Amino acid sequence: MPSQLPQGPFIICCFLLALPAFAQLDSPTLRAKYGPPLNRETFHVPPGFDLVVDYGAANQACTLKVPALMPTNEKVYRTSDQNQRMYDFLLDLVPVSMRGKELRRMSQQMGLISVTTVEYEHITISELHQGDRAPGNNTITVTFKSDDCQTAPTP
Repeated sequence: MPSQLPQGPFIICCFLLALPAFAQLDSPTLRAKYGPPLNRETFHVPPGFDLVVDYGAANQACTLKVPALMPTNEKVYRTSDQNQRMYDFLLDLVPVSMRGKELRRMSQQMGLISVTTVEYEHITISELHQGDRAPGNNTITVTFKSDDCQTAPTP
């Protein structure tokens, strides 16, 4: 007498294995729901970090985002040295002539999160500190104030 396997469990298993293929999102679905994506590039900079750049409609850089601390292979005694190296990198990338005159400095603290901001005529530099997380999660964001960037969506 030949034995027969129950077909019900087999069909359910086949359905469950095929289910992830139907659960995928694609670009047209996301664009229909949320609109066009940001115009963003990520550059891997030789010192070992990523520079994330968001562009406006005219392909002008609108925001630059970097970690607050410059990566190093040396033994770190003070994170302020790493922070200063990152600001030196940004000074080379966005020199004083591009920044314009310094207008004001601000600082905000909300529990363990703090934001330090320096506003210039043409850009704003904000440093985000998340006290409860590793210092590697702290970021510096440079935001350009051009008209093109004012109409660009912000992340």
